Amino acid sequence: MNLEPLVPSFRPDGSVFDLANVQQHDIVWTEIAGALSRIARFNGRCSGIGFSVAQHCVMGADALFVETGDAVLSGIFLLHDAEEGLTGDVTRPTMSLLGVYLSRTHGVAARAVSAAMSAAKADLHRAIHERAGLPPLENLPDYARQVKDMDDRMLRAEAIALFGSQAALHCPAADRPAPRLTGAIRAWAAMKAEEAWLERLNRYLGIEWRGA
Repeated sequence: MNLEPLVPSFRPDGSVFDLANVQQHDIVWTEIAGALSRIARFNGRCSGIGFSVAQHCVMGADALFVETGDAVLSGIFLLHDAEEGLTGDVTRPTMSLLGVYLSRTHGVAARAVSAAMSAAKADLHRAIHERAGLPPLENLPDYARQVKDMDDRMLRAEAIALFGSQAALHCPAADRPAPRLTGAIRAWAAMKAEEAWLERLNRYLGIEWRGA
């Protein structure tokens, strides 16, 4: 029996899948990479070309490999925002804004928005890890800690590079070293970011994405 999708979301061919019930065949690496390469960090608020989520994941993965030599850890960082290729990037300020308005208009605790989004993203992330042949991140606490640390350090480095030194006042990881990047934080074109993300998928996790 075919049930109507609870949360229909487009595939590139115009068909839809259920975002609330993602199946393994819904996770297509080339589609994920393409979407991430066109989603801008910081809601595209910086000047010039948007700095993509795909580039963020690639540069952070490369920095982790320089620092640790651990290809699996680097691959897990590469995938840490992969669910945004399905949901888009719902930024922290947007979630906070929704929380404020839910509290004002419906008496719902502001934290309910971030809690619900975190639960949804966790389910999607488990499906993505399964597709990649990896255990759920909650089963890898040391890796989860290192991914979160690099994510915070990348956020700080990116904000300073894209918005100037004043942005450092509003970012985490002030007491931690900057990531050991392999290149400057300058926005890549979408095609370069997409290709780099797919290349790292093979380099760090051995996933042959062609035809997958």
